[in-house]
Amino acid sequence: MKPGVKFHSLIVVSLGGNGQYEHVINETGSPTSGTETTPSQVVNFP
Repeated sequence: MKPGVKFHSLIVVSLGGNGQYEHVINETGSPTSGTETTPSQVVNFP
């Protein structure tokens, strides 16, 4: 990542447990797992 770059309002969604994520960006954000439709959001990074 380049210095000065910032991200806002990031979200990933696992639809019904299909396609799961460990993190939203880098090591930030909770995982999406299970059989439910699960969103994971990061408001600001870094």
